[in-house]
Amino acid sequence: MIKFVGKSVLFVLVIFLASCVESLTDVQQSTTPTIEIFKPVTNDTVKVGKNEISFQASDGSGGQGLSFYEIYLNGKFVQRYEQNTDGTNPQIFLTVDSTFLGTRIKYSVKVYNKNGRSKESKVQENIYVKDKVPNTPQNLFLAKLNDFTVSLLWDDVSSNETGFELWRKDEGGGTYRRIKTLPANTISTTDGGLSAFVVYYYKLRAYNNSGYSEFSNEVSTSNIAGGPWNLTAEAIGSSLVNLKWVDFAVNESGFIIERTDPFTTEYKRIAIVPPNTEEYQDNSVSPSTGYKYRVAYFTNTSISGYSNEVSISTYYTDVAGPSNLSVSLGINVVNLKWDDNTPLEKEVIVERKVGSGQFQELFKLPADTKTATEATVQKGIIYQYRVRQSLGTRTYTPYSNTVQILVQ
Repeated sequence: MIKFVGKSVLFVLVIFLASCVESLTDVQQSTTPTIEIFKPVTNDTVKVGKNEISFQASDGSGGQGLSFYEIYLNGKFVQRYEQNTDGTNPQIFLTVDSTFLGTRIKYSVKVYNKNGRSKESKVQENIYVKDKVPNTPQNLFLAKLNDFTVSLLWDDVSSNETGFELWRKDEGGGTYRRIKTLPANTISTTDGGLSAFVVYYYKLRAYNNSGYSEFSNEVSTSNIAGGPWNLTAEAIGSSLVNLKWVDFAVNESGFIIERTDPFTTEYKRIAIVPPNTEEYQDNSVSPSTGYKYRVAYFTNTSISGYSNEVSISTYYTDVAGPSNLSVSLGINVVNLKWDDNTPLEKEVIVERKVGSGQFQELFKLPADTKTATEATVQKGIIYQYRVRQSLGTRTYTPYSNTVQILVQ
């Protein structure tokens, strides 16, 4: 039996009841967060793996902010994401296991605020799970079988592709196009009917019903190794072919230059050049004609094996190169200006030499460009510049005059 005595007990009871009323008011006034899902939504599709959820969530007016999120897949908790430390909504994902492939799922997101209150989004239902996009093919490699055919090999690093697409770009055309569709698990193919005088570029991607992988690395016929010789050829207009190679020989007596006869395609010796030479200009060529070249070195008693072969086609006419190249110094920049003497160029190439080094390509600029500015110069360095124009695949105008400037 409990007995209340005096006014003091009554005072305590009043305080207790008042405290209960205040606590109840706090709970009633605490805020509830909100959340809305934008994608994927009911009747959408998702892929096996990670699918980003597009959503908007916020705390109620006067709240202390959001705390974390819970993802529920088919009614079961699968993952938790914390609110960003700066208060912004995090990037969240619906991760779907391959066991759900070909089925329909539902999911929801539940958001909690710092007061411990929560709100669950609308459940998104009837979402079809399709396969993930294939992995990107790796290590695309090109080898030349002959002047007209190349072989391509790559690593198939996916297990769910439907097939592969091979894309090719001709250097003169400049636009990639799909040239082959290949079955799943293919790791090689060939491409024929090519020209010996055009540089071709290739790339590859895998695909399935969910979409396309990224493209593989790019390869081209211009990147085919020339062995230790690395013989290369450029046509300068219609009447000159410039050859370059690496002199790796020791104690050679000289080099032999051979070129095919355009009518018989048989190699004929056209020149002998001194030891330590690494460049030769053939000015006995004809317009719009294709040639192949090779080089060997010789000693007093023997002739070496031949270099790699290079093919080149001359232009139909000689074209005047840029002229009157001039240079001026701005504030931490070098300004270049030249005269354009032809409407036939496809692009303009600016080359630079730093100090006693070698000329290197600096810019490729659009056709008809007549000025350029370089902002990568340093004080106290001597720079040299020259300009030429591209007419087509490894075909150029002559160089402009060379100019020099000391940056101060």
